[in-house]
Amino acid sequence: MKIGLMGGGQLGLMMIEAAHKIGLSVTVFADNRSCPAFRICDDFIESSFTDLDALSKFREQCEVFTVETENIPISALKYISEKKTVCPNGEAIRITQNRINEKEFANSLTIPTVPFIEITTSNIRNIDSYFFPGILKTARFGYDGKGQVHVGEKNELLNIVKDLTNSKYILEKKVPLDTELSIIIVRDKDGNIASYPLAENRHENGILVESVMPANVSVDVHKLAFTYGERIVKKLDYVGVLTVEFFLSDGNLLLNEMAPRPHNSGHQTINASVTSQFEQQARICAGLPIGDTTLKYDVRLENVLGDLWFSNNNCQPREPNWEKLTGGVKILKLYGKGEPRLGRKMGHLITLVRER
Repeated sequence: MKIGLMGGGQLGLMMIEAAHKIGLSVTVFADNRSCPAFRICDDFIESSFTDLDALSKFREQCEVFTVETENIPISALKYISEKKTVCPNGEAIRITQNRINEKEFANSLTIPTVPFIEITTSNIRNIDSYFFPGILKTARFGYDGKGQVHVGEKNELLNIVKDLTNSKYILEKKVPLDTELSIIIVRDKDGNIASYPLAENRHENGILVESVMPANVSVDVHKLAFTYGERIVKKLDYVGVLTVEFFLSDGNLLLNEMAPRPHNSGHQTINASVTSQFEQQARICAGLPIGDTTLKYDVRLENVLGDLWFSNNNCQPREPNWEKLTGGVKILKLYGKGEPRLGRKMGHLITLVRER
């Protein structure tokens, strides 16, 4: 079977590695062959997602399709799904592309979120003080701290958002934070559902720097996170791997965001689980049974950011001393990105803390 993968970043790289292990081939569609997935994919189509000729070739070449980023144009997803299966479906991706849609969808399922309000030209001057201090975010495309800023009061909001014609914004009220959590849910085409243990995540400047699995929270919190995830995938008739991020605030579990794909906080599963999140996505696409999600080790992930290349206080990047960084204990995975930049995810480190 040949899987068509839309997007060629590091998530695509690791999915291809997993697909190859179980005898599947992968064709990648992306707009630039300098992406990590280009190095190991079986075939590559370099074009824009607006190029119908290229999409037609892609559609005919593969049997089933999936995404490694939620930011695929809906028009391209609709075109592919006219003749072939896309896992997950376009509606699930449409909802997860937009923070406003995500939260409204969650609330419709009685899943709580932080208080939020969409910012529009008609309401921006009348936002209730209840929402301050808050975090202003672009409704789409923001990630790793990009597209968001802390806002203390209304005048600060007005100074930041001077043009609402080209972007949509959401203002989220800041809440007390006990910790951040995420759960990876897997659902196949027959409706079978499994999950990995909750991960506990730590961010700096909006970027995930450390993730520990399993999370050090109560059994009740673990069960509630799964209940919410199960509710979401059933409503969406979701097929594939879904990640749901939560805030734990004063003991209350609040949905933050969803990702219709494997997730940074699940990279631990490559080394610590019987079946990784990436193999799960490949298995679901191929119509294979869900793999065993048992966690074999307590495990910690640390992201390797481009900042490490500049830690010598020199404006020119220099290859880090990997032996010093790993201490001979950790498992280092680099993504093959050619240019290190501050805040850019270049790889990750895995520490198997304790056998379970």
